[in-house]
Amino acid sequence: MYRIDMFVRVIEMAVLGLLQDQDLHGYELRKRLTALVGLRGAISFGSLYPALGRLEAGGAVKAVEANDADRAIPMTGSLSGEATAFMARRRATTGRGRAGRARKVYGITEHGRELLVMLLEDPSSDDKAFPLKVALCAALAPARRLELFERRRAGLATQLAAARTGKRRSGERVDGYLRALREHDTQTIEHEIAWLDSLIAAEREHLRADGPVTSQEDMTE
Repeated sequence: MYRIDMFVRVIEMAVLGLLQDQDLHGYELRKRLTALVGLRGAISFGSLYPALGRLEAGGAVKAVEANDADRAIPMTGSLSGEATAFMARRRATTGRGRAGRARKVYGITEHGRELLVMLLEDPSSDDKAFPLKVALCAALAPARRLELFERRRAGLATQLAAARTGKRRSGERVDGYLRALREHDTQTIEHEIAWLDSLIAAEREHLRADGPVTSQEDMTE
């Protein structure tokens, strides 16, 4: 149940994160979700539309009027290209898909923006959704982004310390392959910590430029 609930929350977070930038219909949402960090290959219409239904029922997203006709379609300079562009403009004007039905376009509400921030700040989903949170963290205030990075770094530092000091369990057989795998895990954690250090340093610099730094660590310096 926890895994299912976490997957649902990750999808909803991703949907809200994409809709905060632009209104989108279901097909385009799925295409962008599939390419989003942390969700590659994980999204089907069977999981997307129920998520959209829940978000719409909860007032986080709403159906909006399609604005496809307003999107500029560049001129190609060739007869065949212009014909293709003309048909694209025609489809955009009618706002209809292959089946002849008007596409439902979704937009985020103010409640949806608040829900997105709440999901991004939820520490219980950090392990499963951290790459996605980084991809969407522009929705957070700078101090909150710093807290997200520092919280993740602290958790990884604890894991790294345990890996370095942990002793082999009694009777455990460790061959070269298992040892190599554990070394790989340790190096992966070290690499992510170094990456987080660069994000934290950049975020602190932004905060210092904009005003007083409010993270707990800096307040104790």
